[in-house]
Amino acid sequence: MINLKNLQKCYGTLSVINGVSLDIRKGEVVCLVGPSGSGKSTLLRCVNNLESLTAGEIYLDGEKVYYDETSTGLRPHSQVRIAKVRARLGMVFQDFNLFPHMTALQNVMEGPVQVLGVSKREAQETALALLKRVGLAERHDHYPEELSGGQKQRVAIARALAMKPEAMLFDEPTSALDPELVHEVLSVMRELRNDGMTMIIATHEMNFAREVADRIVFLEGGVVIEDSPPAAFFDVTTSPRKEGFLRSLSRR
Repeated sequence: MINLKNLQKCYGTLSVINGVSLDIRKGEVVCLVGPSGSGKSTLLRCVNNLESLTAGEIYLDGEKVYYDETSTGLRPHSQVRIAKVRARLGMVFQDFNLFPHMTALQNVMEGPVQVLGVSKREAQETALALLKRVGLAERHDHYPEELSGGQKQRVAIARALAMKPEAMLFDEPTSALDPELVHEVLSVMRELRNDGMTMIIATHEMNFAREVADRIVFLEGGVVIEDSPPAAFFDVTTSPRKEGFLRSLSRR
């Protein structure tokens, strides 16, 4: 469903993503793991075109998206064309990115009304159903400042789902949460996995990754060091770098 071919992202002379190629099948859950600065977040932002590529190709359902290669470099597609592709990929960030002046219900309604052209009545019905799905029906009229971190992140997930995405991208969705609130968000993500949602998840939650992932992709220095099923990743010694990373997590 999502094909990444030799992605590269540089900031001046600094190479953050260096030749990453991945294929993600429909309904597959792929967890990106690795130390801070390994390129996980940047890779996700490139997939959703929040960061422009330096080189490489991205395909969605076999269609090349965002750019065409020319003799002089990458030529971006039109903003309208890019927006249509991005609407197919839901994104959930570390820091929620909710509109502070809108209630939970209004946050979830905004995208379908403004981007998809859905009527306010239909958007409201969908938003209420999604907030119920993430366990926040009774908080629909609360503003972000009145919600806990876990509740804000669940609203953010509902907001992404309201756009009816074909795949979901999660950028460290629990890293800003207090430990006792992490389970609220992971529970919703488990339900999405059980529903067959295609997901790419950057995470440090190793037990969660072991449980839900079809594949674990270990990144370091913008390079894929290992791409394997959870059992092989956690139980088979393949490289000193991976072993050092797992030991560092176990000491936390």
